[in-house]
Amino acid sequence: MTMPQSPNEQLTPSTTVWRESLSALKLGIAQLNITPPVGIESGVWGASKFSRSQSVHMGLFVTVLAREDINKKIWFIVGIDLCALGCNECAEKILSSIVFRLEIDRDQLLFSSSHSHSTPLPCIHRSKKDGHELVPEFLGQIIAGTVKTCKQAVHNIADANVTWAYGKCDLAVNRDLPCGSHEVVAFNPAVKADDTLAVGRVSDQSGDLVAILVNYACHPTTLAWDNRAISPDYVGQAREIVETSTKVPMLFLQGASGDLSPRNQYSGDTGLADKNGENLGHSVLATLAAMQSPSTELRWQGIVESGALLGQWHEFATKGSIMTSEKRIDVDVRVKELKSIDQLREEWAGIDPDALEERIQRATRLRIGFSSGQITKHPVWVWQWGDAFFIAQPGEAYSYLQTELRRRNPDRVIFVLNLTNNPGLFYLPTKSAYVAPAYQAWQTLLAPGALDAVIEAADAEIKKLKGRKDDTINS
Repeated sequence: MTMPQSPNEQLTPSTTVWRESLSALKLGIAQLNITPPVGIESGVWGASKFSRSQSVHMGLFVTVLAREDINKKIWFIVGIDLCALGCNECAEKILSSIVFRLEIDRDQLLFSSSHSHSTPLPCIHRSKKDGHELVPEFLGQIIAGTVKTCKQAVHNIADANVTWAYGKCDLAVNRDLPCGSHEVVAFNPAVKADDTLAVGRVSDQSGDLVAILVNYACHPTTLAWDNRAISPDYVGQAREIVETSTKVPMLFLQGASGDLSPRNQYSGDTGLADKNGENLGHSVLATLAAMQSPSTELRWQGIVESGALLGQWHEFATKGSIMTSEKRIDVDVRVKELKSIDQLREEWAGIDPDALEERIQRATRLRIGFSSGQITKHPVWVWQWGDAFFIAQPGEAYSYLQTELRRRNPDRVIFVLNLTNNPGLFYLPTKSAYVAPAYQAWQTLLAPGALDAVIEAADAEIKKLKGRKDDTINS
């Protein structure tokens, strides 16, 4: 005889299974200290009156995550404590040497700079300032260290499960501050900054941690012209906090931070960099603490009658998405009308002579290969690793790139990387920044609309990839 159901047994929510974004991949992680010797030319500030470093605040690292696909092909994401890759010529030497020694194609590598402004710029073409004689050796150290770390990451490849999630961190503020007829690069309390933090937790088949991926957008400009220490800026202390707590490497990837920086910055006090890093580091740990157990989902288990009707959700083992794709797309963007170097000298006449020469050097090296009004190709890499996407490009995009892609694709966790695979020392500002005009708008080579073109192209590719069939098998 069948017993009648209790009325409460008929109460069921519309959704009975919930899980975080998950991926099942073959991954390996490795990390290496690449700190150059004290005395090397360090920092990129035009206002600085000295160039030779006198100490090391915290070490500089290269961290590599390697993925093996079903055809045994290896894909690398490299995060390195550098401001940028110098000029086009030096960047080409670094990247070509790395892929040659690894025997891979250029587009199998995402080489992303953290953007700390207190590191040596690996460019042999800058003016010969004190400490510059040590730069060529550091350039070689970058190449050799990256290759070694990539090979170690490949050696460490094993089946892995990744949990992806968004958190929050309020370190970054908007840095476009109207001051009368000009905008200056400083904290603007009137504009709310994007505080999104993207985190990936890599675990092995036993559930033990393997690596932590962190994607956050904020200029590492805590330390400035008064600083004489080699430093990863706030990234160093954030990494120290996360790695000390988790006992695994942290891979930091700089987000779309063209308009974002710390509120307190431009200092010579490494303690302030540590304070900013504590903000990010503890935010990462908070995001990790909120995650479910590795490779699990929540399933509805019915109601228990107590003082109230209490619904039960329990964790059950599951498998993450195995869908992967790595693609490069070249987006057509227009170069704006460029002023001649003589015009720039005349326009900037009267500013500090050292700052003037720094500006002129940057403008001269930056525009090699570009001419006014031309249509040029801006590379964008769209990589899908299960339930997460990596959108990488070489410029310094405004945060609108990441906020808009995430708004359009709320069902996936999206990592957005600036300063990847090229020097990328020009900005991709919003159209409104050109009207202000903001520093980023008069500095960039690109005309208004470039950022929008990148967003449209990346979004179209994401949607195309999301439309494929996922062969994940849940257990």
